[in-house]
Amino acid sequence: MKLTKKQIALSNFPYYKYSLRYTLDSLQRIGADAIELYAVEPHFHIDDSGLPELMSLKRQIRQRGMRVICLTPEQMKYPINIASSNPAGRSRSVGAFTKCIQYASELECPVVLFHVGYPLNDERYEDAWARSAESLSHLTRIAEGYGVTITAEFVNVRWKTVLRNSQKAAEMIRQIGSPNLRGMIDTITLATSGETVDEAVRNLEGNLAHCHFTDGSGRPDVLAHLVPGEGELDLCHIIDALGSAGYKGYLSVELMSPYEDNPEEAMQKSAAWLRAHLV
Repeated sequence: MKLTKKQIALSNFPYYKYSLRYTLDSLQRIGADAIELYAVEPHFHIDDSGLPELMSLKRQIRQRGMRVICLTPEQMKYPINIASSNPAGRSRSVGAFTKCIQYASELECPVVLFHVGYPLNDERYEDAWARSAESLSHLTRIAEGYGVTITAEFVNVRWKTVLRNSQKAAEMIRQIGSPNLRGMIDTITLATSGETVDEAVRNLEGNLAHCHFTDGSGRPDVLAHLVPGEGELDLCHIIDALGSAGYKGYLSVELMSPYEDNPEEAMQKSAAWLRAHLV
């Protein structure tokens, strides 16, 4: 199976120093159809947005002929941790993700992307895992009701998630046992887990719902998300591996620094690379 141009998803990730209007106009100029929406200030931060803001966002996206295929709330720079040992913080975090699921449903967006919580440096990993699983069990029941799929990202960084590799992601998916909890691959964070894309695809067989597709150094200590073709990753092999596994989801372009001052050029180059390498 070959991956196709219809599986390209652009995003607003590198546009966080620009207004929502500029961002959507820019993505329209590039020819975006499917987009991953990074729910962050100044575009659409979940905590600051109610139904009026949601409906306005939906209208603006539709007016430009685009659709949201994944909603990803900011969850690293803000105090979101569904595995928190603080009951109040954990409840608030679950509430924020619940709101994200509800908003995704209203946007007719099939997928949300969550980090599933982490332990503090002086807390037991196993305890954080148990709290994460309990929170996810609750969230997946809500997701099932709304017809939204939760994708859980893995990365071997202690303060980001208990899912340190694709094996742990697969273990959590099995433990929760919900069809609305699935895994994803980020081409950059594979290096932190010491895994190849082939290993991740095997571990997540039947449960791979999303992919962040960017170039990088291939080093576990350097997490820069680069325009395809500007890094060291064998992206063509990654495409082939995903195609061989029958992957039907999107290749979503997640760019951040050093592109925030000229995001349109970076997103344009990324889209051009993908269009040239997919059938």
